[in-house]
Formats: sequence, C-alpha cells, structure tokens
Amino acid sequence: MPFDNINNINQPRSNLFKLIVLAVLAFIVLIISAFVPFLGILGLSLISVPSIRLMLEGRKWESMICALVGSSLLYFVDWTLPLFFTVFVIGTAFIYLYCFNRNKSPFQIIIINSLWFICLIILYLFIASLTKQENLIVSFINNYRHVIDNFPDDPMIKQYMQLMAISETQFKALYEQSKNIFIMLPYLIPSLLLIYGFFGSLINYYWCVSIFKKRGIILKSIPLFRTWDLPWFYVSGIIIGLIFIIIPHFNPAYDFVFDAVGINFLIVFGLLYTTLGFSVLWGIFDRFNISLIYRVLTIIAISFFLILIIIIPVMGILDVWINFRKLERH
Repeated sequence: MPFDNINNINQPRSNLFKLIVLAVLAFIVLIISAFVPFLGILGLSLISVPSIRLMLEGRKWESMICALVGSSLLYFVDWTLPLFFTVFVIGTAFIYLYCFNRNKSPFQIIIINSLWFICLIILYLFIASLTKQENLIVSFINNYRHVIDNFPDDPMIKQYMQLMAISETQFKALYEQSKNIFIMLPYLIPSLLLIYGFFGSLINYYWCVSIFKKRGIILKSIPLFRTWDLPWFYVSGIIIGLIFIIIPHFNPAYDFVFDAVGINFLIVFGLLYTTLGFSVLWGIFDRFNISLIYRVLTIIAISFFLILIIIIPVMGILDVWINFRKLERH
C-alpha cells in the first residue's frame, strides 16, 4: 500500500510546542536508557519521531528547531553531542521526506537510516580525531589493550580472587584461554554498530507508523513477520565470513585482521538469518494454528539450548532454497 497523500486540506497541523516537549522527553529517555545495556536503542529510535512528523507536514524549519531544542539537553553530557544528534535527527527526517516523495518501501527506509547512522558516527570520529590531533580509534584500542594486558594485576581482581578462593595459577590459566577473545572485542564494534543502527531504525519506523496513524499520516506497514524474506545472494555474506576465518594462518598480524573481518561478517549475516529463521518458525506456527502462549514458550525453550539456537539461522538459510513457507518469489 503506498503512502497516503498527507498534503490534504483537511490534514490537521501538529502542535509545535507539544512536539518540542515530546522531543525533550525523548532525549531524556535516551540519556536514562544509555545507562542500561541494550535499552539505549529505545531512546535512539524515539528522538527523531517529532522532527519526522513536522518534516512530513512540510514544516522543515520547525522540524530543525524541534531537533535542535531536544538535542540541546545533551550539552550537559558533552558539548559535541548536541551537534551530532541535531544533524542525525534532521538527516533522518529528510530521509523520511525523500522516501515519502519517492514511495520507498519500509525496509528501504530502514536500511538508508541505518547507513546514515553509521556514516555519521564515522564522520564524527574523523572530525573529533582531527580536532584533538589524535586517532581516537587507535587510542581507544591501545588503552583497551593495556587494560587487558594488566588485567591479572588489577587490585580489585586480586581481591576478588581472594574472596572466591581462586589461586593465581587457576586464574592465569583461565586468563590466557580468554585473553584473545577479549582482545578481539573492540574489533567487533563495526558489526555491532550496524546491527544497533538497523534495529534502532526498525523500531523508529514502528514508532512512526503507530504514532502518525492516529494523526492521519499513513505510512506503509512493515510486512507480516512470517513473510520476511531475503534475496538468495545474501548467503554470500556467510560464505565470505567463513572464508576469512578458515584462511590458513601464515602471519599473526594478517591472521588477526582476517579473523576480525570474518567474525564481523558472520555476526551481521548470522543475525539476519537468525531473524529469518524465526520468521520461518513463525510461519510454521501459523500453518498449524499454534496458540500465542505455546509459540512464546517454544521460543523461550529454544533460547536455553545452544544447539537449537544454531539450528534457527540454518533454517533461515535453507528456506532460501526449500521455501518452507511457500512464499511467492521472483
């Protein structure tokens, strides 16, 4: 279903003051949720909704004012953050307007928003590095590596070992086994940011669809979860990730880079096919008319068993060729 025409003479104009208040509240939610793991995505997905609403009404300057006033709260955290989030929110609003005028699909909007978020972070780090005359990424990785290298000698760790009656030999053995995993973690941030941006944009679109519908702006609905699908060639992301990981070791520096690239590919495309696998599972539930409570219990049960979690993305990959849900594909 295409976007409905919102430039109708009967379309009520939103109250600017109320939307500014909503923007301020959204940024407060962002600040609070930032201290709770994984909940920051809710605040991130909400902050652009008021500006998007004004932008779709053709009120561009008011949309910018709304973004500026809301993001100004972040000045008390860091003076550069208001500028970053103002640009982010305004850019997101213009993306919605662009996609609205060209009748783009929901997932096109979500993907464009995700890429905008990632590009803006890269630009922010680049400008901040030039301003401070140091590579912030390299500096962060070096400081992190220093912490990991000195982890066993940290006084708090030694107190914890005494409290838990863990010998130094036992701890060092465990530390040596886990050290490479901890060292790898910063290099997985690109894939995690991409996932964060995607799901933030997805939730943002859901916010816009549900909130705007009450005010007369009807956006395209996201397809039913059981019908979600991916083109067959996306499986190449999994293949590329596996190739980088299984490349024979020949140089420690290159081996680490190849492993990091491969794991990033597997995280992104593995999560995509995990989502697709649950979509396949939901379609099977629908076929057999399984009640909601049993669906939820089944998904919770799957989450407790590693082997079943591995089966879910495999189902998503196999569905490309087997077509468990009998979807019409071209």
